[in-house]
Amino acid sequence: MKQILIAISLLFLSGCTMTKPYITEYKISTKEVQIKHDVGGCRDKTMKIAQAFSEKSLMSSMMDYTQSGNKVFSYTESQWQETPNHAITAYMYNEIKESAIFKSVLNSRSVSKSDMILEITIEEFMQHYSFDMKELYSSVVVSLAVVDAKTNSIVATKTFKSKVDSKKLNADGGVEALSSALADISEKSIEWLSGVCK
Repeated sequence: MKQILIAISLLFLSGCTMTKPYITEYKISTKEVQIKHDVGGCRDKTMKIAQAFSEKSLMSSMMDYTQSGNKVFSYTESQWQETPNHAITAYMYNEIKESAIFKSVLNSRSVSKSDMILEITIEEFMQHYSFDMKELYSSVVVSLAVVDAKTNSIVATKTFKSKVDSKKLNADGGVEALSSALADISEKSIEWLSGVCK
């Protein structure tokens, strides 16, 4: 009887001490965007960056990928440090602010009034594996809409797309490719925004 109780106790303790797989957290790390010296911009206007619109999956810390284009999976040992929706919004805010193409740039939480509002829609932010898992690329698609804050009318809209092949067939390579694609979109976005007031 004692042997049975000891065996049960050992099983119980071993179950309690089981550790979960180690999870690596990733953040979007992008290169500094190079701004042309001759950019125009709306230097007499104030721009507010609205919180981005996206699918619910981009509001989670889970890191997804596709296989063959139609099967969606989540990495079991990798996740985002902060949700892609929040990270991309913050990144776009910082890059546009640093570009100095507007008089001032406000974040979505600001109670101050602005002349214009930038609406960001993240249409795609995904890592794509081939059917045989021997190829990986990352794709980012972002649509921007500049809105007149006084009339709520749309001033200009544009969709930006970027696709970058991954150097490594894992989450590390996929995140690096996503970061490069986002930096490419950011640079093109700022060039476009600089011409909105022309």
